[in-house]
Amino acid sequence: MGYLNIYLIVLAAVFAGWLLGRLTSSQNSANPKKATDSFGGYFVGLNYLLNDEPDEALDTFIKGIEINSDTIETHLALGALLRRRGKVDKAIKVHQALLGRPALGRHFSDSTRLQLSRDYIAAGFLDRAERLLQEILNENASESAKWDALSLLITIYQTEKEWEKAIDCAKCLLVNEQYNKGKELRVAASHYCCELSELCLSEDKASKAREQITRAFIFDRGNVRASLLLAQIELRLGNYKQAIKELVRIRTNNPEFISQVLGPLAECYAELENMSEYEKLLTNTLHDEPNIIVVLALSEMVKSRSGDEAAIELLNEYLTKKPSIIGLVELLRLQIPNAETAISSNLNLLQQMINKLLRKRAAYQCNHCGYESRSLYWLCPSCQKWDKIKPILEADSA
Repeated sequence: MGYLNIYLIVLAAVFAGWLLGRLTSSQNSANPKKATDSFGGYFVGLNYLLNDEPDEALDTFIKGIEINSDTIETHLALGALLRRRGKVDKAIKVHQALLGRPALGRHFSDSTRLQLSRDYIAAGFLDRAERLLQEILNENASESAKWDALSLLITIYQTEKEWEKAIDCAKCLLVNEQYNKGKELRVAASHYCCELSELCLSEDKASKAREQITRAFIFDRGNVRASLLLAQIELRLGNYKQAIKELVRIRTNNPEFISQVLGPLAECYAELENMSEYEKLLTNTLHDEPNIIVVLALSEMVKSRSGDEAAIELLNEYLTKKPSIIGLVELLRLQIPNAETAISSNLNLLQQMINKLLRKRAAYQCNHCGYESRSLYWLCPSCQKWDKIKPILEADSA
């Protein structure tokens, strides 16, 4: 159990003890037996806590604290703790009991429904959570409660891939200048538009796909995914120069994504029958931003034009300045055919071993949580943050 959870539970226990002390003193004369039982229950819970049994301690505190106007916040906090500890069913019961209390004030009603919605989302009951959150939006709730409700609805719609609904919620939140996650939300909304664009492309609706990219750029002009999709759309429509323009924009503004750019760029220049211009672009890129991916693309062009020796010379020159495992593998591939039989056999074995190691290495990493993968995800599978996964620069370096 993490230190933060321990700290929260101790705080809840101390507060519960203080509150029970108040209740005990006020109820002692009216109902001494009840006061004694409650006070005893608190010490039972504290004993569980000291014996490193936090779940039993939480259960005891919840049972020992009567629900009334003075203890609502305590129950809300304890219910949230249960949810964080994975006891979602118990959290739901705590918050449902609060919500079922008659004459619950507006502030506590909104807080309870928000907490219960979080419980439902954690349990996968998304339809129930959505109904509660829509109630908050349709009633005279506070602005902060409505912001929280919209944020939770976005979580639901993102999970259910209801992108238009998620965009609508994002727009409502972005209207509020005081909303403190505006930048993060604009990035997310831009990706929702990209999801819709990809859906249009899968249905061969290029014009509709482009409309969605236009929406994406309104939210975030720097979205690399949107630029890649726009280039893909233009390429599909035969607008090769427009596609090149968008791909070069990525190369300039986001050079770490060069590996995603080179393939479509080569295709565009091939369609325009202007591979010399592509080679010139690769040379300029290598000068501005040394990268083994660019070197490999350039060496392939040099090989096709001038033969293996010229490509080997290019690779040797780069690897001398900046050693790279991927570059070494390519160099071995070019040199093995000209090596003596015995040496060639050993080089082949070395190449196979290096390739096996490279296949196990991550190529992308989330800048937020550290998640690593061999494939590019726009939404991190671990922390569920958009646009945080980036290529690992020089992941191939020795």
